[in-house]
Amino acid sequence: MVAEAAACGVELDLLATREGVAIPQVTAERAVTLSERAFASASQTVTPQGLLAVARHQEVSVGDARRVARAGGWPLVVLDGIQDPGNVGAICRSAAAAGAPALVVLGGGADPYGPKAVRASAGTVFRLAVARGDWGELEDLHGYGTAPAGSLPFQEADLAGAGLIALGAETHGLRDRHLPTVTIPMAPGVESLNVAAAAAVLLFEIRRRLTA
Repeated sequence: MVAEAAACGVELDLLATREGVAIPQVTAERAVTLSERAFASASQTVTPQGLLAVARHQEVSVGDARRVARAGGWPLVVLDGIQDPGNVGAICRSAAAAGAPALVVLGGGADPYGPKAVRASAGTVFRLAVARGDWGELEDLHGYGTAPAGSLPFQEADLAGAGLIALGAETHGLRDRHLPTVTIPMAPGVESLNVAAAAAVLLFEIRRRLTA
């Protein structure tokens, strides 16, 4: 993750390694070596890999994220109240892998730059233009949301031509009730997909259409 951040141009203020761990070939303003006890105290994981970094990263505005998405020919990916940082990070990872350039996190959602989300993204969150905002900043964009059932099958929707693709929390769904929704058809008896899995299906369908 540290190497990925550095490769994406993120400025590293501090690089801390545990005793016995080789310092990676990345540039930081300051580098320190910590004892095992000090490192374990500083780390937020049970089995850390022996490397920590403090980074300075500039978030973009919603307007900037919209421009980046439009320039890339992609819908803007919108996360509406997704509170699990693991899901937020996994969606960022799928978005980066599919080629989506920008993402907006709406109020009440997990911090995409929180430690767990960054780990779940494998550092690929730094490849995206990520903004925080609200529905008021997106109301002029047409697009689609997602629903577990009863909506237009995603194969029949113009996903690649949409202005945005919005994913809501699994507990209460999208807060914008006026957005048309799409459904991923599933086997009988299955209630829903995990939101990160649903995002991956839709994002790679968009990639397939854009590269066809």
